[in-house]
Amino acid sequence: MQCGFIDFVCAFVYKEFSRFHVEITPMLERLLNNRKEWNALKEVHEAKLAVIEEANKAKEEAAQKGSAAKQAGAAEGSQSKTCILS
Repeated sequence: MQCGFIDFVCAFVYKEFSRFHVEITPMLERLLNNRKEWNALKEVHEAKLAVIEEANKAKEEAAQKGSAAKQAGAAEGSQSKTCILS
């Protein structure tokens, strides 16, 4: 959210003002550096979320395989070992 705010609100304002007032140019440069820092933090956060999502997906797949194996075992246990009814 911070990067979006900087891109769509702050950067526009500072760029326009720096065209007319040279004193604002250092503020624009600091703003752009600040945006780089926020973007780096965003990338780290997104990478952590991706790892968590992959772990959750793997757990769900393992749980589904486990329940499918239990159901298959239960189905085998309910059939007679000596006689198969059609």
